[in-house]
Amino acid sequence: MNRVFMFPGQSSRYPEMLERVVEAFPPARKIVQLASDILGRNLFAQYQVGDSAFDRNQDVQVGVFLTSHLYLKALEENGVEANVSLGLSLGEYNHLVHIGAIDFADALLLVDARGRVYDEGPKGMMAALFPIEADELEDILSRAAKAGCVRIANYNTPSQFVIAGETDAVLAATKLAEEELAIDPVIIEKQIPMHTCVFESVAKALLPHLNRANFRVPTRPYVSNVVGGIVENASPERIVELLAQHVYSPVLWRQAIDSVVARNPDSIFVEVGPRGVLYNMLQKRWHANPKFKTDVSADLTANIGSIRAGVRQHVREATV
Repeated sequence: MNRVFMFPGQSSRYPEMLERVVEAFPPARKIVQLASDILGRNLFAQYQVGDSAFDRNQDVQVGVFLTSHLYLKALEENGVEANVSLGLSLGEYNHLVHIGAIDFADALLLVDARGRVYDEGPKGMMAALFPIEADELEDILSRAAKAGCVRIANYNTPSQFVIAGETDAVLAATKLAEEELAIDPVIIEKQIPMHTCVFESVAKALLPHLNRANFRVPTRPYVSNVVGGIVENASPERIVELLAQHVYSPVLWRQAIDSVVARNPDSIFVEVGPRGVLYNMLQKRWHANPKFKTDVSADLTANIGSIRAGVRQHVREATV
């Protein structure tokens, strides 16, 4: 059976996430110190001040990227590896490190720059809607567009979407969803309208940083959010092109997961990062593949042992 790592996006943040993994996996301390040296600021201190650590999107992105990387190293150092991975939004940068397309240090600098240009970009809002059908959502967005630009930013599951755009338009759409479909939208970003045409200028600001990064041909499959599947012949130039588009294009997460399962029906998914957002998205009525997550209340070493044992158990059951 194929093990697949899933790296989450920036909405998976919470105040204690970095401290939690450092306490559970002591070698993480050296990696955090390395990251602090690379960025020239004390990340230990920065992420110990509660929610205020996330006042800047730059710090949100660095924090989640780093935390997910620490969980990856904890898995690998305990013998849990994967030949396939993918990441949602910000998580695509962790995915690129995992597949060998870029080194951790270069990716960290790029994520830091990405967060900075996001902070400097146009303001807006993002909201998650569930459960809702695509045609119902498109109808709502067409009417909410009278208040401004609003688009589907994430196709997360067959019935869960994220919308983004100008604040008044997003609020108009969420109000229609509440009144007409009796669903309870969740505001997940109050200032950053990622993955929509509102953010095209941000892609232009990020492009020089992408061009300076030391990308190389990956040693494992590259699964792009923009393509919604595996990119064949992923050259450094193609990776840069897709990451630039990624800033203002919708995240095709559902399509990417479908593509991975189509190629490897016996995939076992492991969410590698804070919280368990992607784990929770992977409902049995969509895909019934075995799933695990790294961030749990139990001891991390014991949890990794459970992941390893659980994978072996599914392999035995599949061969019976």
